[in-house]
Amino acid sequence: MKLTLNQAAKECGRAKSTISKAIKSGKLSYEKGDKGAFLIDPSELHRVFPTTGREQQEVPVSNSKNEQGNSVLQVELDALRRELETANLERTREREQLSNQIQELRDTVAEQRADYRQTLAVLSDQRAGQGGKRRFFGLLSRA
Repeated sequence: MKLTLNQAAKECGRAKSTISKAIKSGKLSYEKGDKGAFLIDPSELHRVFPTTGREQQEVPVSNSKNEQGNSVLQVELDALRRELETANLERTREREQLSNQIQELRDTVAEQRADYRQTLAVLSDQRAGQGGKRRFFGLLSRA
């Protein structure tokens, strides 16, 4: 049974353009089909493009060592994911605590500024209450 260009490409694991180039260069013999399609004999195809062990082995053979190794890796991966989630939760809590502390400090600073202004106003009022005397460049003057 002859193979079409597409079937030949799949059979030997090459691109259709590679097989077409081999046909045009004369390395690979072929027959023309009814509609002008290339028909390639499988033995001729494998003469030019020998099969390798990789192409012959379509289904990978399961290896119990690999499966055990994969299951161990999966367990480690799951443990690392849980650890990462825990770390992210802790970081979120820490951020919240720091944000709260920053807000408390801002509130404290605002209160201290208000106290400072109030104290400054009281001191200014006491100076003004000293009989109308004011200092101007170190000199006393009457208002």
